[in-house]
Amino acid sequence: MKNILIRQFKGWRLPEVAWLTFSIASIAALSIYWGDTTIGIIAAVTGMAYTVLAGKGKVSCFLFGIINTPLYAYIAFKSGYYGDFALNAYYFAMMFPGLAAWLKNTSTDCEEGIKRTKLSNKNRLILTVSCIAGIIPLWAALHFLGGARPFCDSATNILSIAAMILTVRRAIEEWILWIIVNAIEVFMWYKAWSAGNGSISILLMWLLFLVNGIYLLSLWIRIDRKKISKRR
Repeated sequence: MKNILIRQFKGWRLPEVAWLTFSIASIAALSIYWGDTTIGIIAAVTGMAYTVLAGKGKVSCFLFGIINTPLYAYIAFKSGYYGDFALNAYYFAMMFPGLAAWLKNTSTDCEEGIKRTKLSNKNRLILTVSCIAGIIPLWAALHFLGGARPFCDSATNILSIAAMILTVRRAIEEWILWIIVNAIEVFMWYKAWSAGNGSISILLMWLLFLVNGIYLLSLWIRIDRKKISKRR
């Protein structure tokens, strides 16, 4: 356990520390300036901390995720995004097997954090078909319930469920799904904020998540290529 704690503070590059500090500070400062709620600010800050730490392969990310998910679920329910509400209940439950899986697969390489994996082409095809098959019926159900933007809500839910499973499995492909989810969520929360029933903190959080996801995908690809070159 001592070695795991030490690794949380190792393997960081200066630009990554600067990005984590900037993203959290900017969300907090702008949210306070625009008069957002305390719950919205805490949800946004812990959500960003979770994402950056997860991208770095740090097990400590799950501690922030356990705080973020119930708060985000509350905000989503108030905004009429019932799919997002249910999704974060699922996230909360997945934090615990995720924590256990990552603890069992920590790497001795401080930069790597945890041992990363990749899907086979067959599993990528199965993943794509499964996501499409899940989005369509959920879209119909959310439309029937009168949810806000049911197609977007259904897409983010199904893709996020798949991405969270890949997160537990430590698969690189999770970041492709998270980037798609982040882009849709930016649109959804911008519309909610424009209509006066959304959280500016959450909108800012998703914008930063989108930028962060693109960077972390490139980081995981770089680490994977580094491991391949070492085997040669």
